[in-house]
Order: sequence, then structure tokens, then C-alpha cells
Amino acid sequence: MSNPKPRDLSSRRRASLASLLVALALTLATPASLIAQSDDLELGRRAATAEGAEAAPADQLKISLGAGVASAPEFEGAKKYEIKFLPVVELGYDRLFLSLSQGLGARIIDNGRWVVAPSVRYRAGRDEDDSDILKGMGDVDDGLAAGVMVKFSPSDFSLFFNGYQGLGSAEGLTMELGAAYKIQVMEHLKFSAELSTMFADEEYNQEFFGVNSQQAGRTGYDRYQPDSGFKHVALGGALSYSLTQNLNLGLFGEYKVLTGPAADSPLVERGSKNQFSSGLMLGFNLR
Repeated sequence: MSNPKPRDLSSRRRASLASLLVALALTLATPASLIAQSDDLELGRRAATAEGAEAAPADQLKISLGAGVASAPEFEGAKKYEIKFLPVVELGYDRLFLSLSQGLGARIIDNGRWVVAPSVRYRAGRDEDDSDILKGMGDVDDGLAAGVMVKFSPSDFSLFFNGYQGLGSAEGLTMELGAAYKIQVMEHLKFSAELSTMFADEEYNQEFFGVNSQQAGRTGYDRYQPDSGFKHVALGGALSYSLTQNLNLGLFGEYKVLTGPAADSPLVERGSKNQFSSGLMLGFNLR
């Protein structure tokens, strides 16, 4: 079979970029309450793309598009679950990347063992209409957070750290530390697993788990001002099966237990500290 002509490759690239823009527009037009939380977005991304945060080859465009559904808590700390939309929109060029879950950034170091990638990412808020438990709590605004992703991968086993400070209306600092393992189970099937914990400062915990005087008066909850501390421990896994060279079918699941200041919140006491999520993904990857 003859190689595609340069203009054919150019046409494919233009078509892929057009598809990327359409997918991004559809995602932005989807109500935030119907989109899964950022940790589920990242798990879904891995299941749909069957890879981690590798850089695109120099001077080449890398595009990943996907969609799926997830069963997830109504909010972090809820006991009721709902089905949410799980989009994957990802663009990479050399060391630059744009991702719904990882944000906009650059891998300033990527040598096969170490990845260091500063980025600005979206931080989802919360609507009081998301759950009966939140009635009277008011909304938590969406916003942006700036920080860095660091990953050390000496083999199929890796260690990672993500630290992000909220900007503007998105208050608070979060720091995530974890370990991951990936394996090629068979020719077309990959499996990855991850164990992580997250530390959150007082501002973040107050925003999502605290109850101030005004909220206590509207809801009947006791006033609660949480300290900083480790807010959860999570164990997740993803399976990705290559249907074709560019098309992947993925499954993922995660169990998260809220701890410390988060677990002591009146919202979580009425809800649940045990949080489960799972999803089914279909992803198209062009490199």
C-alpha cells in the first residue's frame, strides 16, 4: 500500500482539528452539573487514550477525542449517585498540551523517567441544586488553578505529585501524592492501577466541606470550620482495549474514602465518606 500523499495528511489533520473544535464546543455547551468531576475526567482520559502524560513527537500533532458515561456521586461526599457525561478532548504538540482534565501547560522536562509540567487547569465548583443535602448551602463557583504535575517513572511503576493553587474565585491549595502501575495484559489490552491521597488547605476545605454562620442558619447544620489536612485516599484502575490502531474502548473504576476534615463535615455525615465511581469510555487517538 502506498504512503498517503502530503496533501492527504494535511486534509486528515484539518478534519481532526475541526472535530476537536466541535467536541470542545459541545463540551463547553454541556451544563457543568452533567459533567463528571475532574478526577473522573482524568480516569476516563486514561481509559480512552490508553496512555499517561507522554509528550507528542516533535513537530507532530497529537489529538485524542472521546466520550463516555460515568456513575458518580451527586457531589463529593454524597450518598446518592447519578449518571454523568464524561468527555475527552486533548491536544498535544511537542511539549505543549491542552486537556480537559490536565489543563493547558507544557512539559518543561520529559526525558523518559521524569516529567515536570506546569499548567493551568479548570477547577469545578458545585451547585446547591446538585443534591438535597446541599439545599441552602449556596453555589461554589467554577474557577482556575495553577500548579505543576511531577512524575517519576523508572519502569512500569511510577510516582507522581500534583500541586495546584486556586486562582480568583477558586480558593485553596491541593496537593496530591500517589503511585501508579501499568501493564500490557495482552496484545490489545492494557491495565493501570493507582493509589493516591490528597492534602487540602483550610480555604479549600471550607469552600467544599465547611458550614459558615449564614449556611448554618439556612440549612440547620451545625457551624463547621475545617482545618487543613488529608481529605481523601483513593484507589482506582482502568482497562483499555484497542479496537483498531486509533480506537480504544475503556473501563474504569475508583473507590475513594474521605478522611480528616472532609469526613467530619456535616455534609458528609449526612451523605457518605465512601465514594465510588465507574465509567465506560470510547476514545479516538490520532498521532
